[in-house]
Amino acid sequence: MSVTYNSGKGEVIANPVAPPLDTKKTGEEYKPVESYDLTTNGEEVSPADEYLVIRKQLKYPVDKCPNVFMSFLLGLQQYLIMFGPTFAIPVILSPSLCIDSNVIAKGQLLNTMFVMCGLSTILQIFFGTRLPIIQSGSYVYFAVAAGIMSKNPCEKEYTVVEGNKTITQDWDPNWHKRMAELQGNLMVGSVIQIILGACGLVGLLLKVIGPITITVLISLIGLCLAGVAANSASQNWGISILMVALVTLFSEYMKNVPVPLPYFTLSPLKMKVTWVKLFSTMSIIISLIIVWGLCGILTATDTFAIDDPARVVNLTQKVNQATWFYIPYPGQFGMPIVTVGGFVGMLAGVIAGVIESIGDYYACAKLSGAPPPPKYVLNRGILMEGVGCFLTGICGPGVGVTSYSENIGAIALTKVGSRMVILCSALLMVIIGLIGKIGVFFASIPEPIIGGMYLVMFGIIAAVGIANLQFVDLTSSRNVFIIGVSMYIGLVVPMWAEKALASPETATALQTGNEEFDQLVAVILTSGMIVGAVIACFLDNTIPGTDKERGMTSYKLATKACSDKELLKKIYHEPMMEWFAVRLPILRKLPFVNQ
Repeated sequence: MSVTYNSGKGEVIANPVAPPLDTKKTGEEYKPVESYDLTTNGEEVSPADEYLVIRKQLKYPVDKCPNVFMSFLLGLQQYLIMFGPTFAIPVILSPSLCIDSNVIAKGQLLNTMFVMCGLSTILQIFFGTRLPIIQSGSYVYFAVAAGIMSKNPCEKEYTVVEGNKTITQDWDPNWHKRMAELQGNLMVGSVIQIILGACGLVGLLLKVIGPITITVLISLIGLCLAGVAANSASQNWGISILMVALVTLFSEYMKNVPVPLPYFTLSPLKMKVTWVKLFSTMSIIISLIIVWGLCGILTATDTFAIDDPARVVNLTQKVNQATWFYIPYPGQFGMPIVTVGGFVGMLAGVIAGVIESIGDYYACAKLSGAPPPPKYVLNRGILMEGVGCFLTGICGPGVGVTSYSENIGAIALTKVGSRMVILCSALLMVIIGLIGKIGVFFASIPEPIIGGMYLVMFGIIAAVGIANLQFVDLTSSRNVFIIGVSMYIGLVVPMWAEKALASPETATALQTGNEEFDQLVAVILTSGMIVGAVIACFLDNTIPGTDKERGMTSYKLATKACSDKELLKKIYHEPMMEWFAVRLPILRKLPFVNQ
């Protein structure tokens, strides 16, 4: 998901899923404002100098640090913003792994996801772009995972032998093999991403992949997951719609309603009250608590039928089965497996993540008061993101990480761009991710509630993709043709391919006799993201059109070099890398080393 800017008007445009906290603290050092003033003496500032104006309006720019208490408080805010969409990742992934009803397994994936996101964010802050940017699981990989797993669909029942007894269950006892295939292919795909960053090949992608391709790619992620949302929400439409209604009420209608929050000061010992716009930051979590509590009441009073998926059952039992601490480790789900089709699918996801992150790097730099990142910073950021994807591959949960633009949007509203705040948020991710019972607790949420969250989040993903069209000339029949054709084919082909592969009579039409090639074809054709993006990229680069018409000039405006070398060095130079480069000047030739 991308955060984008209309540089011509100087207007910041962001798309946070859950808008961030906006507090008013009398006498406190931190007081956010509503928007940036990108003018000086009534005149608009050029895009290349906007960061200088924003830097003066920030309370804490990227290189400044609040005190420890304020850092963790603001870090908690950032954590809460990414919590809702991130905890949904293992839940969305579970149908492909055939573990929908296995709460313990989903809890393990959730714990692993948070720990890997925290570690990846720490790597990005210290050794990557050094910008205040959070790394989190990317929704790009869900369509890829579904395509990889489509060759081996889930069964309705599985037979398991326990001692002298034979029992049946509705989740695959060998789901680790499915996870191992996702992990292995992600690891190989992430190596390609590391090579892209280490060799400085990122610029080549930007020359052929523009806003039109990105629009089709990201929008199809949300649209192709419509079936997943429908399956979950349809299990109890009343509960799902209630979840959507509450999220809408809190995040949109009540986002500016302040709530009193008491707190204590130690010197002098005194209780004070601050007014916090709690609904804007925690709309998903508050809605979740209300609906989950209602489901519990309706379950206790037997209002729900005994087989209603909205019933809250065995929550205490499941939480008690989980360990207090869960430490993810390499190979915890078995030896990773690599397949040709799975690798190609994951590679498409990796490239999509790279393009998305590059746009977020420029957005985050501008909002945090940093100059546009030079090429070596982009290369270093993509390299470290590749390392983060490799970690999520080797440890789980088989979903790569990418920059999280919702948290970038938080910087725009809170006016706090300090990387120390994001570091504190990353530490919270790791600490909370190591508590096993928390993962199992949230993995026990009834399916219809998750379905309501899907309806909101997948719709936002599709809309975020469409937001990239602000750079494109939509009066051009060329652009309308490319967008319409590629997006529609990206929806139709996977629908046909899934039906064809599911039927033995028609599946032979997609088989060549070579198992690896057949899997490759199946992964590509069942992934609308890949189909639509490939068509859009091909047409956008072959049908005649100017850079302005295609929206490519907007990216060029945002990447103008900064003349303030001292500020560049202060913000972007990685100290350890600089230490080695001073002693071995030849290292400066590497495209990711401080220049």
